Amino acid sequence: MRSRIQCAVGFVLGGGWLAATLPCPAAPGANGAEFFEKKIRPLLVERCYECHSTAKGKSKGGLSLDSREGLLQGGDSGPAFVAGDVEKSKLVEGIRWKNRDFQMPPKKRLSAQEVADLEAWIGMGAPDPRETATAEAGARSKRVIDIAEGRKFWAFQPVADPAIPKVRDGAWVKSPVDAFVLAKLEDAGLRPAVPADKRTLIRRASFDLTGLPPSPEEVDAFATDESPDAFARVVDRLLKSPAYGERWGRHWLDVARYADSNGMDENVGHGHSWRYRDYVVQAFNSDKPYDRFVIEQLAGDLLPAATESERIENLTATGFLALGAKVLAEPDVRKMEMDVIDEQLDVMGKAFLGMTFGCSRCHDHKFDPLPTADYYSMAAIFRSTKSLGDNTKGAIKFWYEHSLATPGELAARKEFEAKVAAQKKKVTDYIAKARGDLKEDLHRHAADYLAASALLEADCNFEEVTRVAGAWQGPNRTKGTEPARLRPRYLLTCRQYLARNPEHPFFRPWHEWTDSGRAGEIAAHYGPLFSEARAALKAAKAADAKITKLNDPRLDPALDALNDVAGFLAIPDKDADAFDSGWFAELDVMNADLMALEDKIPDPPAIMGVTDGAIAKSLPVHIRGSYLTLGQDCERGFPQVMQTSLTKPILPAKQSGRLELARWMAGGEHPLTARVFVNRLWRWHFGRGIVGSTDNFGALGDRPSHPELLDWLARRFIEDGWSVKEMHRLLMLSSAYQMSSSVAAQPSSGPDPLTVDPENRLLWRGNIQRLEAEQIRDALFAVSGWLDPRIGGKTLPLRNKEFVFNHTSKDHTTYESPRRAVYLPIIRNHLYDMLEQFDYPDPTMPTGSRNATVVSPQALLMMNADVVLDAADKLAVKILAGAATDDAGRIREAYLLAYGRPPEAQESKSAMSYLATLQQSLAAKVANPEARRKQAWSLFCHTLLGASEFMYLR
Repeated sequence: MRSRIQCAVGFVLGGGWLAATLPCPAAPGANGAEFFEKKIRPLLVERCYECHSTAKGKSKGGLSLDSREGLLQGGDSGPAFVAGDVEKSKLVEGIRWKNRDFQMPPKKRLSAQEVADLEAWIGMGAPDPRETATAEAGARSKRVIDIAEGRKFWAFQPVADPAIPKVRDGAWVKSPVDAFVLAKLEDAGLRPAVPADKRTLIRRASFDLTGLPPSPEEVDAFATDESPDAFARVVDRLLKSPAYGERWGRHWLDVARYADSNGMDENVGHGHSWRYRDYVVQAFNSDKPYDRFVIEQLAGDLLPAATESERIENLTATGFLALGAKVLAEPDVRKMEMDVIDEQLDVMGKAFLGMTFGCSRCHDHKFDPLPTADYYSMAAIFRSTKSLGDNTKGAIKFWYEHSLATPGELAARKEFEAKVAAQKKKVTDYIAKARGDLKEDLHRHAADYLAASALLEADCNFEEVTRVAGAWQGPNRTKGTEPARLRPRYLLTCRQYLARNPEHPFFRPWHEWTDSGRAGEIAAHYGPLFSEARAALKAAKAADAKITKLNDPRLDPALDALNDVAGFLAIPDKDADAFDSGWFAELDVMNADLMALEDKIPDPPAIMGVTDGAIAKSLPVHIRGSYLTLGQDCERGFPQVMQTSLTKPILPAKQSGRLELARWMAGGEHPLTARVFVNRLWRWHFGRGIVGSTDNFGALGDRPSHPELLDWLARRFIEDGWSVKEMHRLLMLSSAYQMSSSVAAQPSSGPDPLTVDPENRLLWRGNIQRLEAEQIRDALFAVSGWLDPRIGGKTLPLRNKEFVFNHTSKDHTTYESPRRAVYLPIIRNHLYDMLEQFDYPDPTMPTGSRNATVVSPQALLMMNADVVLDAADKLAVKILAGAATDDAGRIREAYLLAYGRPPEAQESKSAMSYLATLQQSLAAKVANPEARRKQAWSLFCHTLLGASEFMYLR
């Protein structure tokens, strides 16, 4: 990676690394509590309370784990954990079982996944929503979920039709949205900030809707347009851009936990997941009604289709249910099926309803009115859905796919698979022959000889064996002295192998003792091995009385067991002399041919998705989440607290019920679906949702800052036909959206808004927002003229189901494409560095609100990453080849491209001085004046691209 430390000077010139008040992201507490309820509480109950529960009267070692208080207090040996520090936590030491004197639980260790969950929980600060143990016990004994009472919670109330509030400053109200915002501000004695300037506004709108910066021409056109509908026309133009679907499709892909690989235990490529990505992009570009969007993703395979293209689109939408990370090598297929169902319920609940359904798998939800019975009613619907492929008997189980292959494509794949199978057989035959040769010439040497002599001949004891063996290997051997019962081949091989491998640890005692005449000690050394062989050989003879000779092939398994103990069955490493280098060279060629063939196997077109399977009209409660312990039977159905009717839904006998579930969720009377989505739109425009916890509208989530506005928007969304683009227009044409983010823009009269509302929850000004990782990268490409605007298609450089790491630790996925970042592969467990550094979310979890951290490694990446340096080079070439005739004009063009504004007088002066200084300092290193000039301009462009103004919207 190249380095340009000189750019540190330029960061000062370009505005420095931002130090500003940013909107607070949703508090992590709700997510932490959810993780505790879903992963940690059931684990503690099942594996720990037997010995560490106050309620049960057992606190071994003084430690109680059934309350937050007990965990914090710890036991006789001190605190159970150090929040946030896994390695210093006693609890972790115990569950890892590395200290023989301290192993928890003592009877049976936790699984690797359970250990990982506890470590992750402590690493996130050990969030624990429980009260004291006594209170917990009382709550468990008394708490019964009251559905009628639960419906009184704000999120489960029907969507209201609030009146637009009256406000004093009617001139500020451009939209009903403004009336709701202003009413709250006036109640708090606050006034809204002044409007943002036009250059700031178009940059904000362009990044919001397309994820790309506006061109200087677009900025100038808007800045000089004095018509009252100028901004509305900008919004309409941006909504028609193909880049709009790419930007807003990326938002939804966060929610849908999109990825191009599985992650987890078997990180294999999702060779067809790109079809779902492209479906989402197209859905936003075409303004697909959101209710239809919901139905297609949950039940597209069950929808009628008028055309083949519509059928394919519907099937592709169900990738939403198929994209989740799976433990593909899970040997317990029934457990795996329930884990997949749990993941589907979890993402469905969070994405569409803002509900944490997964917390009800093991017990009634501890905070929301979601009993376990409701969870298994929904699980029965997904139990009737086929999510896994048909290879459920193999070591690895894959996801279900809808084939789109033609007969010719299937035949071509079959032909290649036959070639691969033939090459595999060639390799395995070659290795098998080598194993046979080793077995004949090397393996059955000393161990075979000793075992055969000692065990198969009753009149021969260990001492006799060693004496004869010593005589046989002696230099004065004469013909006819060897016992006839000993196989000469073994003795010869033994002698040859001993001579070639004197340092082999198995033979070292043999050398020492035979050379010294201490033959009797061989029996003591090899005795355990003989015992093992004796049992194997006797068992073989007992099973087959026809065995009369030592070289009978029916004894091979028993002799192999002996040789396995001796370590002679494994093929040696390349540096061993059992094989010569030519053998390994030939094997390498054969394996290379095999890999080349595998790489050419065509992937017939297919769609990741689901389909209906065997219909289960009910599913029993799995007590503590285990299918091995079953409770009451639960008919298919929907969560009771969200139903307006007391009549249970009747689901079709021959279908899973997913279509009915989807239509119920997308119905206008549902209390959550529209609320959750308009809240997402608000968050993605304003930086914070009306409900800050975008994925949790339950008791542990945030309360809405503007509840009436939320319901008004939800109702308007439904009335406008669930049009997302109409909602964009409604929000962006409001005064609230167009406010300046500057604190100084606040009117001077009245109370200090930073004191009254420091987090800007009431929206008295615009929020400063950092660009997301994809926007930063795409902006680099856009301003430098490097961006490739092509839309869609497969970009993962792997075949379907191919291992990401190919049994090595190296991921060969590259990210050098000039296409938009939405098309970069998302590899679970191994994200692209730039995405990860700028807060790309965990692609195994639905995420509706990304974090926006400000940390020093981000600045270092912008100073040193090749992609930034290359963009600076290209931007410099573009500016030097532009229409400007002097450096002042070029500096102006650079500022317009990078920031959407011309430089101020002082900035222009500083830039001129900086360029002159750079060219002077480069004179000693770069002789060519033109090359020196280009490098100086590249460094200057780098300062602009690395500065905070490039990466933040004000």
